[in-house]
Amino acid sequence: MNRVAVKIKEARIKSKMTEKQLAKKCGLTENYIMQIESGKKVINEKAAENILNILGEKIEFVCQQAMVEEKSPITKEAKREDKNKEVFQPIQPTEQWADALANIIRKFPIYEVNTNKIVSYKELPILNKKIEGYNWEKILFIQSPNNEMESLRIKKDDIITIYKTNEIHNNSIYLFEMNEKKMIRQLRKESNNKVSISTGTKGTDPIITELNKVKLIGKCVKVEFSLDNK
Repeated sequence: MNRVAVKIKEARIKSKMTEKQLAKKCGLTENYIMQIESGKKVINEKAAENILNILGEKIEFVCQQAMVEEKSPITKEAKREDKNKEVFQPIQPTEQWADALANIIRKFPIYEVNTNKIVSYKELPILNKKIEGYNWEKILFIQSPNNEMESLRIKKDDIITIYKTNEIHNNSIYLFEMNEKKMIRQLRKESNNKVSISTGTKGTDPIITELNKVKLIGKCVKVEFSLDNK
């Protein structure tokens, strides 16, 4: 177990926190914290610093210890013992792997549209404060409640990525609230501050209403589905 892993575990125990409690404060998973503390998960200095800051500890202590160990002389006897042992050769990380490890994986809830109940979670890496090009703080995940948007390839229980915005781009799909009810529909701005609301179903006329009656929550930017449901 490396020094960083030992330091994190000792600091957590000192703070009288469980792995689950620490994971919740860090926005990580309990399994991720357990892998870090056991030394199975490689963690970079920035991520370690974030965790230790939450625990009220400093990472400098860990780094200083590592530097002292590197400068300690190795005796001839120790070298001979090392030669007689089977040495594990670590895999050299690729550039993509190194980039992934340099970012923190966060746990995002998935909500049911009508009840706001959390139905599941997604674990995603934050790359430069973004998820697939979108600011992670403006991302929301919801579960489609029905098949009303099937014509536009959104079915019941599909997971939809929502980017929070107040702007309408014509013919895009949005999550919004109208008459105290949340819904997913295709929107289009019309003249005289009107907006058309459509399911995309052929032969069905869109609903035309006042723009100020539509409270935008966000734009649907991605849909994921399970093969078991298709």
